[in-house]
Amino acid sequence: MKTTFFLVSLLCGVISGPSSVLMGQSADSVEALVNMKLTVDVRIFTVMAALNAAGFDYETPGKTMSELRRDIRQELQQTDPGLLERLQAFYQEHRQGSDGIDNQVSYVSLALLLSGPPQFKLLFEEKKIPADARRLLGFERLVQEFYQKAGIQSMWERYQSTYAEELELYRPVLRGMIEQTLEYFRIPPRSVMDRRIVLIPDLLNAKNIVNARSLEPVYYIVVGPTDNASDNHRQLQHGYLHYLIDPLVEKFGLQLLKHSDLMELAHRQPQLDAQYQNKFFLLVAESLIETILWKIHLPEDPDRELVSLFRQGFIFVPYFQRGLKRYEETELISFPSFVENLFKDIKKSQIEEDEKVIAALENDLRIAREKEAQSQQRTQEEVDRRNRVNSLLNQAAVLLSKREYLSAGEQLQNLLREDPENGNAYFYLAQIASQQEQHEEAVQYYRQATESPGVPEWVQGWSLLRIGNYQAFQGDFGGARTYFDRVLEMKGDLRGAREEAQGSIDKLP
Repeated sequence: MKTTFFLVSLLCGVISGPSSVLMGQSADSVEALVNMKLTVDVRIFTVMAALNAAGFDYETPGKTMSELRRDIRQELQQTDPGLLERLQAFYQEHRQGSDGIDNQVSYVSLALLLSGPPQFKLLFEEKKIPADARRLLGFERLVQEFYQKAGIQSMWERYQSTYAEELELYRPVLRGMIEQTLEYFRIPPRSVMDRRIVLIPDLLNAKNIVNARSLEPVYYIVVGPTDNASDNHRQLQHGYLHYLIDPLVEKFGLQLLKHSDLMELAHRQPQLDAQYQNKFFLLVAESLIETILWKIHLPEDPDRELVSLFRQGFIFVPYFQRGLKRYEETELISFPSFVENLFKDIKKSQIEEDEKVIAALENDLRIAREKEAQSQQRTQEEVDRRNRVNSLLNQAAVLLSKREYLSAGEQLQNLLREDPENGNAYFYLAQIASQQEQHEEAVQYYRQATESPGVPEWVQGWSLLRIGNYQAFQGDFGGARTYFDRVLEMKGDLRGAREEAQGSIDKLP
């Protein structure tokens, strides 16, 4: 799952999608819970079709490109070659980073700033256009030409219903997400008419991409294709929380501005995204949203997640965590009512102290990672050693079967240098010594085999039997019986050693 959240406030009116289709509503619909519009948008379709024709082929790791996207990309290859060359040249000249996901964000943003077909004109003055979209100015003229020459109108008429079907998959997910969020906020469903959420499918993007854009008073959430709409639950909730939290941050803005000098601390964080630089209110909102998401979806590794969020510049997360703990313990107050004191009680000294705690926790995690890495390395080294030992043992067994005793012995001695307590190696060396009629040496190897830890039961059984036979050969019948009895007392599959021991006892005088 991949989320791109880009939040920019433009003090302007609602941007409407001239060619959008409003989905049906009912009394128990998502629209009844919140002022939300689920709609398809020809601007998104056209811009993303042009982007795919220009060479955008990124797909989320582990996912396969949707069939619809593949089909449309195939159709677009028939577009005028000269236009395709200009689209491709524009895309290459304006690429950012090596990851394709970094490039699609700005194009989605641009699409929402355009009028509908066939003009695709910018709806704002250049100075009001967000920086990420401003760098793409000029692409809208290519989009206008592309719409005409690539036959986008007829293509859109064919695929529009598929886009509408994709939206319907989100209804149960959205309803569950909204109800979950309202329950945490302890507020009833309500439709705020001065703000609206618009959900738009973008089936020509990579799977599970969720882009969000705030163009006051509209919050756009643009979702890529997905195999399971519930995979995007958290990303959708992130966008919905902005819809709920942003007005609270604005309401208490003067109170929060007293702490704006804490931006310096945020700027020191190594993973601060450029979109949050010098945007104090956005940073506060994002910190609170991430904390709420933490509370609703407890991370698997809370300490690591806390450090990660702080290092991304969300410096208020530790403070908000403490505050939300108090909120959860006070069951009678709603979240909007609680926020005033939450913001009012911010103290610079606490946030700076949190940085020290984070640094200590980060160091502890680093030490733990190093220990874990060392442990994994030792484990891997042991696995490699065992593999080498088993390989040498197998090679020795093959040489023994060919009666190449000298070579087999050399392999076994090499093995014992790797694993000095390998009972199997001593057992094979004993067999070699026996074949060469070096009986005392063989007995010594058999003894070492029986004393080796972890030796297979059958190896121990046959080693004891061979020692007993040697004792009997030397005339020490009492000592021999002792070894034979030990074999008889053993459990498990001894591969015939138990029967041989009983036969040897029967032959004793």
